[in-house]
Amino acid sequence: MIKLKGISKWYKTGFSNTYVLRRINIDVEEGEFITIMGPSGAGKSTLLHIIGMLDTASEGEYYFLDSEVHKLNEKKRSAIYKENLGFVFQSYHLIDELTVYENLETPLLYKKVKSGKRKSMVCDILDRFQIVGKKDLFPGQLSGGQQQLVGVARAIISTPRLLLADEPTGNLHSEQGKEIMDIFKKLNGEGTTIIQVTHSEVNASYSRRIIKLFDGWIKD
Repeated sequence: MIKLKGISKWYKTGFSNTYVLRRINIDVEEGEFITIMGPSGAGKSTLLHIIGMLDTASEGEYYFLDSEVHKLNEKKRSAIYKENLGFVFQSYHLIDELTVYENLETPLLYKKVKSGKRKSMVCDILDRFQIVGKKDLFPGQLSGGQQQLVGVARAIISTPRLLLADEPTGNLHSEQGKEIMDIFKKLNGEGTTIIQVTHSEVNASYSRRIIKLFDGWIKD
């Protein structure tokens, strides 16, 4: 499903480059559940954003299904993202001007899901996450944990082929966190490929493979 070959990421600092990722090589089969771990500053979120087509590598090749992502323009990358990916962000990334209901509906609008089916899907996910009573509230009216739940619900509502999650349970209490990870496990069992970044050994235990990063390198 995914092949990364020699992926590096750096930023210009004066006359030199500051590396965030160095020569990353990863193959991901469809249906895998992978965890990326490592200390703060290891490059975990940057790698996830490159896989999620929200950032581009400084060098290297990225293949997603049949597409050479490293050769695509932003419009074509965005089209692949909307069709195939769901993303749980560490900082939620909910749209402040939209209600919870409208935030959840947004990925379905991108996929041109018809109105009746959209309504049904949003109602189902509101019920599943026990946030029906929050549907008319705006993100700013929610606690951090509630925003996190909405972010996870939005990421999975369109049943993406690839789900990317950056610290998906970071702002949730342990019981909510377990519920989210159990949902991920069920989705993975149904065929969704999942790549998560986490510091949690408990969350990592749900995955089938762990990739460890250290100072931008994959650590064996």
